[in-house]
Amino acid sequence: MKVNSGLRHLFVSQTRQKLLKLFFSSPSDIFYVRQLVRLSGEEINSVRRELANLASAGILLSETRSNRLFYWPNSSHPLHLDLLVLAHKSSGLAQALQNKRRSKEIKLLLYSYRFLSGAVFSPDRVDLIMVGDFSIKEIDPVVKDEEKRRNREINYMVMDKAEFRLRQQKRDSILVDFLLDMPLIILGHP
Repeated sequence: MKVNSGLRHLFVSQTRQKLLKLFFSSPSDIFYVRQLVRLSGEEINSVRRELANLASAGILLSETRSNRLFYWPNSSHPLHLDLLVLAHKSSGLAQALQNKRRSKEIKLLLYSYRFLSGAVFSPDRVDLIMVGDFSIKEIDPVVKDEEKRRNREINYMVMDKAEFRLRQQKRDSILVDFLLDMPLIILGHP
């Protein structure tokens, strides 16, 4: 089952699905109501109702600034990390890989927490690791599209399962640093 269809059953409201994707796909951004209406393509009353529901649940925080009501994800909410992972599983790079039917070839897709949370880009840190039976040539166009969408470079590593195990056994410094930052599983399982 695709993650997207799972979200459809979990979150019955289409407006809520779209809002959660918007907020948790770029969690460092803040949005105002009219902007969310434009980005989601939903009716303003539906957006307002769902924003009120999400804010009352503590998932979103809000603030009024010069006649505009702004919303952003509440990073201290207990479900914040889970919603981040769900949003990234059902959009962006993971969704593109699933659409290209590469998800069966991918044994493991790991995101660093810094990448997942939209933290400032660091050229000396690995953002994500893909383990599976494919080449960089197959993955590169999908990653380039994601870089354009995010408007930033993505540092990534691609390797097969044997290389991943070997790097773990040899305690490869790049891999160890990445794994010490407690990466999150977006596709596959270890």
